[in-house]
Amino acid sequence: MRFDRLAVAMAMLCLGAPLQAAWLEVRTPHFRIYSEGTPDTARRFATNLERFDRSIRTIFAFADRPGDDPNPLTVFMVDSIDQVSSLCRGGAKVARGESDPCRYVAGFYDGRAAGSVAFVPRTAADNPTGARTILFHEYAHHLMLANSPAAYPAWYVEGFAELISNVKLDKPGEVGIGLPAEDRFWSLTQERRIPVRELLTAKPADLSSADGVTFYGRAWLLTHYLTFSPTRTRQLTNYLGAINQGKSSEEAASVAFGDLDTLNKEVEAYLSRGRFSYRPVQVADVPAAAIRIRRLERGEAALMPVRLRSQRAVDEESAPLVVAQARQLAAPWPNDPGAQLILAEAEFDAGYDDETEAAADRVLAVRPDSRDAMIFKALAIMHRASQGHHFDDAIWRAARGWLLKANKIEPDAAWPLFLFYQSFLDQGKTPTANAVSALEQASGLAPQDGHLRMMLVNQYLRDRKLAYARAALAPLAYDPHASGDNPARRLLDRLDKDGLAGASRDMMPNIDISVDEPKPGKPK
Repeated sequence: MRFDRLAVAMAMLCLGAPLQAAWLEVRTPHFRIYSEGTPDTARRFATNLERFDRSIRTIFAFADRPGDDPNPLTVFMVDSIDQVSSLCRGGAKVARGESDPCRYVAGFYDGRAAGSVAFVPRTAADNPTGARTILFHEYAHHLMLANSPAAYPAWYVEGFAELISNVKLDKPGEVGIGLPAEDRFWSLTQERRIPVRELLTAKPADLSSADGVTFYGRAWLLTHYLTFSPTRTRQLTNYLGAINQGKSSEEAASVAFGDLDTLNKEVEAYLSRGRFSYRPVQVADVPAAAIRIRRLERGEAALMPVRLRSQRAVDEESAPLVVAQARQLAAPWPNDPGAQLILAEAEFDAGYDDETEAAADRVLAVRPDSRDAMIFKALAIMHRASQGHHFDDAIWRAARGWLLKANKIEPDAAWPLFLFYQSFLDQGKTPTANAVSALEQASGLAPQDGHLRMMLVNQYLRDRKLAYARAALAPLAYDPHASGDNPARRLLDRLDKDGLAGASRDMMPNIDISVDEPKPGKPK
């Protein structure tokens, strides 16, 4: 494609001019944060994120590891909610007369093996509700998937996230968990009161827009009541256990909770009472040394508009505009590894394999231990070979060599492990035992990536490991964010009914649960 001046100008108009204010990168044990603004604001936000993480791990005894998480959540703090909404659209245009699903989005999250990301406005740093609550809500999903392989019904997945995300952070050494969800007050009191019986089996994708909003408030209310009720807490545990033994939500509820009309009356009385307990959780202070802040180099900072778009996701229409801007902004900075790495991603998204590899080589010339540059070099080799129908071992061994180098630098990073497995599929070969082991490890390290998990399910089905396949599939089948015709749920139903014979019709590549349309090798 020819990129003339008009295309570049349009890209600059759509994506924003180079940012002049200082961009900061903040690294903590569990997060990587990019934001403009002052170091004090960034440090305060990062400290609160770490305190929130510690409180959840304390309550639920979630495991942690010493040092930095090799698969951290990257948080991009942008100028405004309008910019968040724009990034949510990913460059997609909304046709006249159509509703805009991103219009009121104040923050969003995308879990994936290549690196989970969240986008929030900078007001999230100080706003105790709104954007910060949304980020905490999504991070609760992130931690639940990472630490609890069980399947949960939609109401509990969202109710749990709502319960955990409303926190009190103003007391040193303590985090209050389970505060009232004040932003749900209107839907709880003024909208239709979805009864417990209906809530237990509701699928958010099938609800009307009004009931969809109400669903979150009612899910919070039921979860809060069952969690803090001295007589109902054990019942909640029994209910979730029954679901993971294969019982339907209705069957599990009738056994665990008894009469659902009685439960519904108790929940309504709990709401009318208007007094809600919360749990103070003691957390150790976050050491100052755990929050590391650096100011981005000028080249890397100049390409931040490109990084935001690339990390959100691009498509065939937007990728050429993004790479046009990336080339122009990166041209003055051939020796800036941060700038060239952003350029490498933009080139790969647009399908330019030679240019991707060249940018990755420029990074490696300055920073020979750059894991991400090694990955993009491998991706370029793999994609070029696939497009050219070159399947000889020498080429693919070269690509895997770079992935093995990346794995040696950080053995617990999910992305190179996943790509090592995928390289065999792309070459048209049966994955080796080592490759399957790498896929299993990657899925365990990044269970938030549904596409990766579905690949593992299909590998288990090929290997006739039906119990393993079902365990890996269940969280996807119950995913409250899935479409109404959730293919993972359809596959689970067929697997339960007919075993491998029934499930084989839905094995990949016929099934794809990803929301975006990612390029091979770069799950979104």
